[in-house]
Amino acid sequence: MLRTYWYETVDPLRELTSLQQWMDQTLQQTLNSFAQTPEVVSGFVPKAEVFETGDQVALKIEVPGLSEKDFDITLHNNVLTVRGERKLENGFNQENLAWTERPYGTFTRSFNLPDTVDVNTINATYANGILQVVFAKHESAKPKQIPVNFAQKELTASASA
Repeated sequence: MLRTYWYETVDPLRELTSLQQWMDQTLQQTLNSFAQTPEVVSGFVPKAEVFETGDQVALKIEVPGLSEKDFDITLHNNVLTVRGERKLENGFNQENLAWTERPYGTFTRSFNLPDTVDVNTINATYANGILQVVFAKHESAKPKQIPVNFAQKELTASASA
């Protein structure tokens, strides 16, 4: 008697689809568990960007919902450090929080300043949720326009020909 073997063909795309469905379900379950128990995240990293022009360097940090007393800005050994804290608004506390996507708590960002900035010209302003720290550049670091002087050609060789 001959035995008959049955082989199941393996479809790699079907296997990947199955894996993707499992990962989606796992992620959704994880997210749902967070939604049921919201907590304020302690500590966060605000987004920042640096702009540089010929005359200055400007740092912008996105930190809405703060007041001037919530900031601590220090400069030491050409390292600018910005610390702050975002708290829940008055009248609200963590027990009343049903859902949040806003980070709360303390943050610290440190930036190595280039040697081209004049650290004695620091100016910090806060408006519309953006902290802006501006430094002027040293005069020696600012671009200089060099004029080109045109000299008259002498027509000695071509005039005698």
